[in-house]
Amino acid sequence: MIKAVGTIFLSIRTNRILLGLRSADSSHPLTWSFFGGKVEEGETLGVALQRELDEELLAFPKIIKTIPFDNFVSNDDGFNYASFVSLIVDEFHPILNDEHVGYAWVNIGAWPKPLHAGTKLILHNKNNIRKLNLILNRTNSN
Repeated sequence: MIKAVGTIFLSIRTNRILLGLRSADSSHPLTWSFFGGKVEEGETLGVALQRELDEELLAFPKIIKTIPFDNFVSNDDGFNYASFVSLIVDEFHPILNDEHVGYAWVNIGAWPKPLHAGTKLILHNKNNIRKLNLILNRTNSN
């Protein structure tokens, strides 16, 4: 089974999330997606996510908390994608590697197009939108 991880950076101050625009020569070119990638042999999901963020973003602010969000498994059990929400205080301007050509901070539900197919499945799921809003409500009430 191929395993992959990704995260949604969620700004507590603005309630917006960060998406990346994949480069023309990456898989699923010129689509908006989470930041992340494949889990390598022997890695935990957390280690893989940290490695992918360090590779793709080069620098980013302190993550306050990482929360499990969604777990997608393909019908043939050949692919598993674990997504997370990474809470940060405020939006930042990421320094991107060559896997992405752009980024956008967007309001929940105001998704740019075209979305990566997997990202679309996750973000168009009403239960996941409820989860995002619940995370925001709990975070902002503390």
